[in-house]
Amino acid sequence: MNLTHVFWDWNGTLLDDAYASYLAVLDMLATRNLPSITFEQYRDYIDIPIIKFYEKVMDVSKENINDLSVEFNRFYDFHLGESPLNNGAKETLQRLSQMGVKQYIFSSNKNALIRPYLEKLGISRHFTAVLGSDDCHVGSKVERTLNYVKTNNISPQKCLFVGDMVHDSEVAEAVGANCVLLSVGHQSERALNSSGRKILNSFPALAEYIIKDLSTTGV
Repeated sequence: MNLTHVFWDWNGTLLDDAYASYLAVLDMLATRNLPSITFEQYRDYIDIPIIKFYEKVMDVSKENINDLSVEFNRFYDFHLGESPLNNGAKETLQRLSQMGVKQYIFSSNKNALIRPYLEKLGISRHFTAVLGSDDCHVGSKVERTLNYVKTNNISPQKCLFVGDMVHDSEVAEAVGANCVLLSVGHQSERALNSSGRKILNSFPALAEYIIKDLSTTGV
């Protein structure tokens, strides 16, 4: 790969928030007197755009997508609590920083929500940029990331994207970069298989994969 840049998805990849999201969905189903789903079902069903997920668990013809988003966020904030990073994430970020790899976050979430978490968890220093949504970064996750790569003359061949959903693979595809998916987050390994990407089941396995490349090619 001749890797020099790693782009990290935030929710589910670095931040261990998949179960909090699942609990928020259970609350939404309960308020509608709808059957609950298991965590395994949640991980099989979750999809982007999110309306595709809701279609599997409720009658969306009776719902407003914006209202669903507000409701989900309310329950999600309640359950999120002190959600830590996924096991091994902090050590991997530190190791890559020490090896001179530039790291970024690409996310559908808002910068205003991500940045305080980075500070609280003591990892903000590892990131060159946070490509979340705000007034300065309009457009989709794909558009923001692609625009950043082009504007900063970053070679896609020197990038690795790491995510936990098929959509993260689609972002990497738009950029023209390699991608690895972790089965520790929102989507199950069964769902991730449709991407055709390499799938790893832990941060230690990911670190070994990346560092092997760096040891071969240098940074």
